[in-house]
Amino acid sequence: MADKTAPESQLRLEWVYGYRGHQCRGNLFYTARAGEGQGEVVYFVAGVGVVYDVKEKKQKFFLGHSDDIISLALHPEKRLVATGQVGKAPFICVWDSATVETVSILQGGHERGVAAIGFSGDGNLLASVGLDDYHTLNVWDWRKGRVLASTRGHSDRIFDVQFNPYLSNFLVTCGVKHVKFWTLCGNSLAGKKGIFGRRGDLQTILCVAFGSEELAYTGTLSGDVYKWKGHTLLSVVKGAHKFGWVCHGLQRWHSEALGRQLRVHY
Repeated sequence: MADKTAPESQLRLEWVYGYRGHQCRGNLFYTARAGEGQGEVVYFVAGVGVVYDVKEKKQKFFLGHSDDIISLALHPEKRLVATGQVGKAPFICVWDSATVETVSILQGGHERGVAAIGFSGDGNLLASVGLDDYHTLNVWDWRKGRVLASTRGHSDRIFDVQFNPYLSNFLVTCGVKHVKFWTLCGNSLAGKKGIFGRRGDLQTILCVAFGSEELAYTGTLSGDVYKWKGHTLLSVVKGAHKFGWVCHGLQRWHSEALGRQLRVHY
């Protein structure tokens, strides 16, 4: 009769091949160690968070998720990572990219999946957007695992959420034919729709970043870059990118850069 006891040997993950770039943005970042000459990047594949040392050709793995990861954000100090997953009861893990150990787990705030996440400029708060019908927007005290504020984000899919790094109570969401500008006040979120006016077409917005306290920049499906002040569109750089899938970091952009139609890559 065959022995049905479990073997003493166990499988150990040695290498993860590939990279999840489909239907998700903000999916790869340099960690703080990259600035120390270590060349580390963090990304995800399926349900695994991967920290890859480019120079040493070594990987470390975060295995705290129970389903596929679809969103990722890097803490301003560039060591802590937040990842969000899909599933019936999706959750967010905040983990240390150096030790790949869990720091905090954020549960109960979303349904179906966590489509986008972003840390505040001071690193104390985390914003997240769900895949439910209302694409719920939550702001978390991530250290305590507690939702501080929650509201309906938009009826259409939201692709990105980012805090203004200069104003910790101001954040922006964007997605299918919309962009919204939010102000966090206590436990409430007040949103204003972006006013496109006649300067730009109402089109799908893929990503957002900031150039100063009052200025925001968004990348569009057509490859244009829109410049905003408050919630009003100021100007458009036509054809800033050849293809529509734009994902950028513009925190250090200035208005003159837009005038020259520069392409900036970090």
